[in-house]
Amino acid sequence: MTHGARGTTMRFLGALAALLLVLSGAGSIRAADQVETPKAETSAAPVPAGRQAQRVAILPITGPIDDVTLWSLERRLKAVREQGCDAVVLELDTPGGEVGATIDICLRIKSEAPANTVAWIHPKAYSAGTFIALSCREIVVAPGAVFGDAAPIVALPGLGLQPLPAAERAKMESPLLDELDAAAERRGDDPRLLHAFVATERELWLLERGSDGARRFADRADLEALGLDPATAPTKPDPGSGRRPVPTSELVSRGADGDDWRIVETVDSASRLLVAQSDEALRWGLASATARDDREIESFFAAKESLRFPESWTESVVRFLVSWPIRILLIAIFVVALVIEALHPGVGIPGAVAGGALLLLVGAPGILGLAEWWEILVVFLGIVLIGVEIFVTPGIGFIGLFGAICVLFGLIASFTGSDPTSAGERSALLTASTTTVAGITIGGILTWFASRWFRETSIFRRAVLAAEIGGTHDVPIRGEPSLPRTGMTGIADSDLRPAGRVRFGDDLFDAQSTGDYIARGATVVIVGRAGSSLVVEPIDSTTDPATDRSSGRKDSTP
Repeated sequence: MTHGARGTTMRFLGALAALLLVLSGAGSIRAADQVETPKAETSAAPVPAGRQAQRVAILPITGPIDDVTLWSLERRLKAVREQGCDAVVLELDTPGGEVGATIDICLRIKSEAPANTVAWIHPKAYSAGTFIALSCREIVVAPGAVFGDAAPIVALPGLGLQPLPAAERAKMESPLLDELDAAAERRGDDPRLLHAFVATERELWLLERGSDGARRFADRADLEALGLDPATAPTKPDPGSGRRPVPTSELVSRGADGDDWRIVETVDSASRLLVAQSDEALRWGLASATARDDREIESFFAAKESLRFPESWTESVVRFLVSWPIRILLIAIFVVALVIEALHPGVGIPGAVAGGALLLLVGAPGILGLAEWWEILVVFLGIVLIGVEIFVTPGIGFIGLFGAICVLFGLIASFTGSDPTSAGERSALLTASTTTVAGITIGGILTWFASRWFRETSIFRRAVLAAEIGGTHDVPIRGEPSLPRTGMTGIADSDLRPAGRVRFGDDLFDAQSTGDYIARGATVVIVGRAGSSLVVEPIDSTTDPATDRSSGRKDSTP
């Protein structure tokens, strides 16, 4: 009885120990699972040492690429260095821009920006934006981003795109292709892929070798050598292994019979310029990763923080002032105000308006460093010569004409760079010339319209400070002097070119000549009226004995 009880007790204790062992093992498994799960969630691809950074500077580049963009980028890169950032991200959202500014920006990126400079296409970088992106060490794309279509074009204000002769196009493409070759060598891209962004004649396919999955780009000549038919290219891209295509020089074998290679997809055709979507850029090895926001950019660099360096408001104002529509408007305002001041000397308000418009025209390019001191000097020399023609030597003609040519030349030169032999500067020169001529033409039309329709309005007379002393009525109102009658003579109180003031006795009246210039102090006779203004012409007072010099009125006594 005792022995049996002892055995039962031992069996019970053994079963209990086994149960505890099983439960302990299960708990260990669950504990192991809980430890491994966070480890799996936090695991990520290691960031290359050359990309790692502590502080990332994000520089947005938006809108058309121009000299303001270059000026702004130089300022912000200096601020990045002062802040101690060890990586730069150029956030691109641009439709393209000027060739000269683009080449200069690419040079600044390669020479002044940190080596760890990355382009973030968010969401588009056409034309000039593509070159800026390729000048960076790596490219990151936002989902749905697009870039490419980088052929040079010429667009004139109000006229749109202009066709280019073959020789001129080749001359404009040459520096761009050189830039792409340098980018391909630096980044390890196939030059033909980058050239497809600029040249429409290029055809390109992506191939894959069956033996090892190596990928490469091929043109039509390569396909013929491999015995492949472009018609067999898939209608939809094949992502394949997703590995970066390798240069042709790194391939072990081309497969003499062509059986070892297959066409993965058509990259570019001869009928269009290459445009790369975000998934294509990743598949073709142009982009390294995707990023939706600043936080994912920080993860790309394994950075602790990111700082944004936007454009300043002054840069936005300068960009507005140097745009061609505003240039045309400022030139037109300058012309109208200058003509009004010339016709009404000593007024002041139109002259101040003309001076302000001229200051904005040459001041904004001067801030950018486009307008040099001699160009501004030429403009002001032209203004001085025009003033000499109007106020000192009226009627000579060639002095004023030379002054107008100086103003025209100085304005055009202030809108362009210093190298007129380059293709980009020739395009800018053509745009500047068209803009200046358009502004002068519009200014001339507005001047004629104002003199034709608004001469008699109170607003126009106030603008030139030609306040009406006598009304269009013959009966004075509240002590106003009556307008002199036709045939009466007086003295020109100011130069008439053709408008000015004439004194009759102690009273001054608005007057205009019949077309000839009348110098101050000349004797004039009234030949008619134009509203409230007198129409006069000069006479030789010595031949008219009836003139009363003391009163300035013609004696009616026989």
